[in-house]
Amino acid sequence: MKDEDKTYENETIIDFNKAKDDRGMNDLERTIEKLRNNIRDLLSMNTQYKTELADQIVKINKLEQEITDLKKEKSDYYNAS
Repeated sequence: MKDEDKTYENETIIDFNKAKDDRGMNDLERTIEKLRNNIRDLLSMNTQYKTELADQIVKINKLEQEITDLKKEKSDYYNAS
């Protein structure tokens, strides 16, 4: 009987240290803090995406210019012969 579980059906164990600061699901301060953290994270992601998008636009513009230059070289080569 030493190793038996000594809890009973319908018994509730309360952690008073945790319960003292817990205000339940309606803890507005905790909810507001979570929302602020989410907004901060989203703003950071938005900045990263804008930077990445700008880099991609620069690469696309360089490639388009390179294509234009190659088309001009090709045209000059075939017109010269």
